[in-house]
Amino acid sequence: MLHTVIVQNPVIFDLIQKQIDAKRAPLSHISCEVYAYGNIRIVWKFSWSASDILSIMISEFNPDTVFFLSESYPVSDEKFAGDIILPNVFFSHNPEMGTTDGAKQLDASQISSPVFLEHYPLQGDYNFDSFGLSVGGIHVSWNWDQWLEDFRIQLRLAYENDTFDSELYSFVHTAKTPSILEKIYPIAYIATENPHVTAKNLWSIVWFIIGSIDSHLIFDENIEEEGSEEAWIDGSEFAQEDRI
Repeated sequence: MLHTVIVQNPVIFDLIQKQIDAKRAPLSHISCEVYAYGNIRIVWKFSWSASDILSIMISEFNPDTVFFLSESYPVSDEKFAGDIILPNVFFSHNPEMGTTDGAKQLDASQISSPVFLEHYPLQGDYNFDSFGLSVGGIHVSWNWDQWLEDFRIQLRLAYENDTFDSELYSFVHTAKTPSILEKIYPIAYIATENPHVTAKNLWSIVWFIIGSIDSHLIFDENIEEEGSEEAWIDGSEFAQEDRI
């Protein structure tokens, strides 16, 4: 199986790449950088939208999974810095919400058609040593210029969502066209002040999901030997997870 991980943030990419010692792949015909770690391809440094990069990855690699890591912002008061959310319902924000007399007055015609993922038959919140993981939940996307606390409250009232960003809805909506929804894994993460912690949390979850899907991970011998020094990379910490 081939797995692809799309990373937008250059700092997060750099930290993940160094942690696993991923090697640059010689792909000069596409205008992004691709790094290989066994049968995982990490993609970054691209100038396209989330929907465009998804189309290119499908065309170039025909992967079995496509992860998209998007820095997101909490709407729910139960989500904190360092937390990772695997949403399964995605909305594109309707800007008319801000002009209505109360977000609760929005009807179905004013809220965009959601996109649903069916990856997670078991949903819930999990508490790890340094962060929380939510499996399932609602996510909203829009091209945000700025947001204030009262706007966060409006979002919560209208959508009952956990997080929001600018990219994930476009990413999942594009996946409907080639019928590849079952391959995509959008990940919303709430950044911490320490990017090392954010990168570690993210890769722990990505690695855990890939390991649960692919029981025959293939790695180059030298990469596997070097990567084994990182205790968290093998997903061993998930043995201690507790259901909330």
